[in-house]
Amino acid sequence: MSVCRAFPFVQFPLEKDSRKVYNYSTNKELNDFLFFMDVISHILIGRGIATPSGIPKRNVYFITFFSFLPDLPQIAIYLYLGFINSRPFFMPLNTDWNGFRALHPLWSAIWEIPHSIFFALLIILPVILIFRLPKMALVVYLLHIFIDLFTHTGEWGTKIFYPLHYKIDGFTNAWSWSFINIFSSWIILTLTIVILHSFFRYKTSTNKT
Repeated sequence: MSVCRAFPFVQFPLEKDSRKVYNYSTNKELNDFLFFMDVISHILIGRGIATPSGIPKRNVYFITFFSFLPDLPQIAIYLYLGFINSRPFFMPLNTDWNGFRALHPLWSAIWEIPHSIFFALLIILPVILIFRLPKMALVVYLLHIFIDLFTHTGEWGTKIFYPLHYKIDGFTNAWSWSFINIFSSWIILTLTIVILHSFFRYKTSTNKT
């Protein structure tokens, strides 16, 4: 039995589905500008993990930064796609991403490489060790990739072993949620940070007394 048949959420190789066009939701005007907004969710998750009061403020910044670092190259892709489609302020619509991987393999690689476990272990880990950055920075980087495994599907499923074409297809595209849903997730994440911050602050003050 093939891997694909045993696990239908795994697609291997990429060439079998690279020409498929996936239509993203455009029912609401705001949805057209939400592709880039799941970065905020990664930032909030990283900030939540960096909440414990024992973590120095400098390390909090590094941990938060590494939590969205895999998506940093997406800024260039985002602006480029908006530019070639003549969108206002270079902000592409969700539909502009249809077939992007097949048409622009080099630009696609810019997004794929930072989401590869090989890149994390061969590049990110040495950088963290050499510059003595907090080990938690690697944890949140890997967590970003892990979350994307489930929240990216179809054309943008995560290829965790890139440059190999093995791809895990998630069950949803978080960035194509309605504005209400994605904003609600931000509120939940923010409240979690506030609760954790209050808890650790209370715990610290109790230990001092």
